[in-house]
Amino acid sequence: MLVFGHVASAGVAARALDRKADLRWVVFLTLLADIIDKPFGLVIFSESINNGRVWFHSLAVNLLLSLLLLAWRKPLVYVLALWMHQLCDRMWMRPWVALWPLTGAFGYRDLPLDEWVYNVFNPYNVATDVLGLVVLIGFAYRYRLFRWERLRAWLRNGTLVKAG
Repeated sequence: MLVFGHVASAGVAARALDRKADLRWVVFLTLLADIIDKPFGLVIFSESINNGRVWFHSLAVNLLLSLLLLAWRKPLVYVLALWMHQLCDRMWMRPWVALWPLTGAFGYRDLPLDEWVYNVFNPYNVATDVLGLVVLIGFAYRYRLFRWERLRAWLRNGTLVKAG
């Protein structure tokens, strides 16, 4: 799943569970695995790993982050946002990553251009991202986020207030 799908699924789940949740944190936490793993796995360690799903896509790291969030007394909705990424990426289909460090090193992954293009444009990614974009446009319309003052208010406090 790509960015819009991650953000929309975590945003909808968080909004359903806690209307006062800071959606800025929800967005950040649901994208955290890709924010960390993509640059490290694909750019910095491209010669040895060449994979965008490494440490922060593992169950161990997410359990540790969940415990840290709970220790900082963050609501469970933020822990859910963290785990929504794992669910949307269907990490059970990649046990060598999900079960790291028990599985050892990630190993180099040769990713030819045609496989990379398929990964980006496969039906699951396209459908979930288009649906996610539709949901996010719906959020923007419902909460009038296309108005600068309302968008700025959301950026300042992270909560959505229905236009009245």
